[in-house]
Amino acid sequence: FSLETCRIMIAMLDRDHTGKMGFNAFKELWAALNAWKENFMTVDQDGSGTVEHHELRQAIGLMGYRLSPQTLTTIVKRYSKNGRIFFDDYVACCVKLRALTDFFRKRDHLQQGSANFVYDDCGGMNVINFEHLDTERPESVCKSD
Repeated sequence: FSLETCRIMIAMLDRDHTGKMGFNAFKELWAALNAWKENFMTVDQDGSGTVEHHELRQAIGLMGYRLSPQTLTTIVKRYSKNGRIFFDDYVACCVKLRALTDFFRKRDHLQQGSANFVYDDCGGMNVINFEHLDTERPESVCKSD
C-alpha cells in the first residue's frame, strides 16, 4: 500500500489518537481489508486488477452504501487513473467512506439520515478529505443500509 493509504488505515482505527494501532485494531483492519479484497475481486469482472465506474457502483452497493450518481462520479474522478481504480486507491476510498459514515452515524441519533453538528466536530476528521464530497447532498455519502 502507499504511505498515504497506510496512514489513513491507521487513522481510521486510532481511537485513542496516539498514531498507533494495537493488536485488536490490527485484527479489525485485517478483517476489513479481507472483506474489501473479496468485494474488489467479486466486482472486477474482467480480471484486470482494477475496477471501473460501473464495477465501483456495484462494489459500493455490496457494502451497503447508497450513493448518488454525482457522488459516485466524484469518487471515480478522485480515485481513478484513466477511469480505472487500482486496489490501493479502492482501499483508500473504502477507508474514507467508512470513516465518514462512522462519523455521521455517531451524530444521527434518531437513525433517520440527518445529523446536526458544529464545525468543531469536524476537527478530528483528519481521515476524510472533504474537498471531493458532494456538498449539496452530504447525506448521499453517509447513508448506508
